[in-house]
Amino acid sequence: MNKNICIYPKDPSTDFLEPLFDAICSSGFSGFHLDTNVEENKITIFEVLNNALNIIFLGHGSSGRLYGTPHGNSLSDLIANDNIHLLKGKRLFLLSCNSNQFCEYYSLQPSISFGDMPTGKHDVDSQLENDPSFPRLEEDDITVYNTALVRILTRAILSIEFNDLDRLYSKVLLYANVEISECLLNRPCTRFREVADLLQEFKNECTLRL
Repeated sequence: MNKNICIYPKDPSTDFLEPLFDAICSSGFSGFHLDTNVEENKITIFEVLNNALNIIFLGHGSSGRLYGTPHGNSLSDLIANDNIHLLKGKRLFLLSCNSNQFCEYYSLQPSISFGDMPTGKHDVDSQLENDPSFPRLEEDDITVYNTALVRILTRAILSIEFNDLDRLYSKVLLYANVEISECLLNRPCTRFREVADLLQEFKNECTLRL
């Protein structure tokens, strides 16, 4: 059984990550792009997590859990306190909102994790409710942001062996700088400055725990 796995719960709001998922699978990871509301799929994911050494997660999360496929309009837990042991002692790359807090809370290391990422209009609207000064991004701005994230992470993951998280982390920061510069120079959307600022925030909140 492959010890390198990528978990990518089916969710229309994260479809933009498919090119990243494909790149990860091409680098030698076994990919699991499954509907986690199906019990057999969830059992499969838990089995491969239990046996894995290197784990990449692509999806939604919070400071206390990683989410699976939505159930109706609600997020459904995939990894939380009752099964966090599945991630303990593994080498982790968790692309989900507030995974930096998640890794800190559960003392998960070695790991690369991230802060809040407004990858959808719902995320932007939620941020605006809490902070009226948050950029009022429209769909084209969000698309530019999402595309930049995928390019950053694809280039980083394909350039370095995954077992060297320190160098992988450095590559994420490097390619984030490239995308920030290109966004400011090429002005690909109306709110390009705000998008560049959010990419800088993405870079600043990327966290390495060894």
